[in-house]
Amino acid sequence: MEIVVMLEKRMVDICFLHETRWKTNGVSLIGSYKLFWNGQKTVQNGVRIFIRESLAQNVLEVTGESEDAKNDFWNKLSNAVKKTPSPKIPLICGDLNAYNAYV
Repeated sequence: MEIVVMLEKRMVDICFLHETRWKTNGVSLIGSYKLFWNGQKTVQNGVRIFIRESLAQNVLEVTGESEDAKNDFWNKLSNAVKKTPSPKIPLICGDLNAYNAYV
């Protein structure tokens, strides 16, 4: 996959892509990256995350859920950020427009 060649060449650890328009959800190992994707049956929206395999074990969850689940996600995220010790900086990435969420 051309994007993996570019990520490896530039030594990128994490790359987020949104509005990918894939219909399915899944995980695959491509080169030295683990690819997580979450799509919609309507072929709208969708998110892909390329994470260097050595960092992929730190992915906690990949969701595409109901409104209740999304609200629960935002509450949990808010509480987790509040509990983060001040010298630590949490890295929160994803397509956080409430269609898909990655923690």
